[in-house]
Amino acid sequence: MVKTLIMIAIMLSTMLLYADELDDKVRELQRLQSELESAEAKARETAELKKDTETKIQRTDSLRRITDQNLSRYRRAERTVRDSLIKVERQIQLAKSRLEQLHSVQEDQLELLIKIDRSYRYLDQKHRDQRYLCALINQSQDRINHLMGYSDNLIRAQHIKSSEASRINKDLKAEDKKRRRYSTEIRNLTSQSQKLSQEEQALQARIARMRQDATQLQNLINRLMEESGKQPSSYQFTQIKIAWPVRGEVIRNFGQETRSYNTSVVSNGIDIAVREGSNVVAVDDGEVIFADRYGAQGKMIIIDHQNGYYSLYGYNSDLLVSRGSKVTRGQIIARSGMTGSANVPSLHFELRKDGAAINPLPFFED
Repeated sequence: MVKTLIMIAIMLSTMLLYADELDDKVRELQRLQSELESAEAKARETAELKKDTETKIQRTDSLRRITDQNLSRYRRAERTVRDSLIKVERQIQLAKSRLEQLHSVQEDQLELLIKIDRSYRYLDQKHRDQRYLCALINQSQDRINHLMGYSDNLIRAQHIKSSEASRINKDLKAEDKKRRRYSTEIRNLTSQSQKLSQEEQALQARIARMRQDATQLQNLINRLMEESGKQPSSYQFTQIKIAWPVRGEVIRNFGQETRSYNTSVVSNGIDIAVREGSNVVAVDDGEVIFADRYGAQGKMIIIDHQNGYYSLYGYNSDLLVSRGSKVTRGQIIARSGMTGSANVPSLHFELRKDGAAINPLPFFED
């Protein structure tokens, strides 16, 4: 009889140890799944940042190509104006040299005319050389006047070309400055994109490891359930259907997949849009095994319904129960919010059977 009692005591102790270990592993699985969702949310954010960065690179590169086209156009215009200036300067120099020659010839003609005038000063008539020289002097003056007008036009053209060259040079420097700025921006964005790619790869590797760990942990929980004697569970709630935790529009369905680059995220529950601060109720009787802020779930509650099912309530603004609390169906346990990774006021709800996520929608009352 004593031996039998000892054996029963040993068996009960073993079962209690298995039960404690099982509870620890279930909590560890919940933690791991929460971390996984947080990592997946981070991967989505990183992918979006990378996409935005690549869009900026393309836009900046397009602006740089336009700047390159403008630079080519300004350089062609600069060469054209420079060649024109060189041509005008040569023409001015030739005109100046020709004017100097004409002035020299005119001076010689005037000097000769003066000598002739002196020789014929006391005669009543002019010598034919005087008339010829006067005609030559007048002709030279006409050429000088014409050449001076031509030279003035060349000088004005030079000023116009110089102003145009200055404006083109200013535009050229401005475009070159823009191009250098775009090139620097592209280098920085490319470096940022490379860092985001590395971060994305690291996140993907981490997500893969976490998924593998979650699968192994789930297998361990299943084995512990068998060894602890918790199997088979009743899988029966207090009523045929469970209560809705809140009433609102389901904005994310169970199993809904979100793809972004190489990231694939599958929802383990549903998200229900609801006004912030709304009452969140327990879907059925049970015991609170977790009530605290946790990762992407924000302020979260987990209830063990002690029938093989667990329910999870995330994104809350306030928690009204604590770990170890006994709750009943329809009891207010939290206020809805927008904590964790929520981007709109909503409640994240999950239903798990022996730790594995299942679609909760068929379980809800009409």
